[in-house]
Amino acid sequence: MHHYRRIKRKQLMAICLLIMLLLCLFALLLKSASPNQSKKTVEDFYTLEQKGEFATSWGLLHKDLQARFPLKDYVTDRSHVFMGHFGADSFSFEIEKGEKQKKWRAGPNGQTYKDVYSYTVKQNYQGKYGRFSFVQYVYVTKEKGEWRILWDYRNQG
Repeated sequence: MHHYRRIKRKQLMAICLLIMLLLCLFALLLKSASPNQSKKTVEDFYTLEQKGEFATSWGLLHKDLQARFPLKDYVTDRSHVFMGHFGADSFSFEIEKGEKQKKWRAGPNGQTYKDVYSYTVKQNYQGKYGRFSFVQYVYVTKEKGEWRILWDYRNQG
């Protein structure tokens, strides 16, 4: 009987260790998934912009940017400036590896956002004025459980 308890105790400890190991692996997986998910939001945003689907890409903007750029104005401006003025039908883009920032502000007196990933996006155009590139600093944070895009409005000068 005593031998039976010792075996059960060892099995129970082994199961507990296995559960703890699985929980640790799960936590690590969730932690590493955040940058990948935030980068996917940036990729999705610029892919939609490439296709000229500005109303859909606007939906990936953080509510603070949506308030700054109402949908109708955003769609008109984006298509007019990038496609109309530059004579480019589309563009390619590259996203540099993201960096996590614990606290970040879009403007000098703006709201502080927590757990933000920053990316540098380079958009490459070929239009009637030749080849050119734009670099935009993009920030991604969660809003109601979904990753959303923010832009930098701090004075860099």
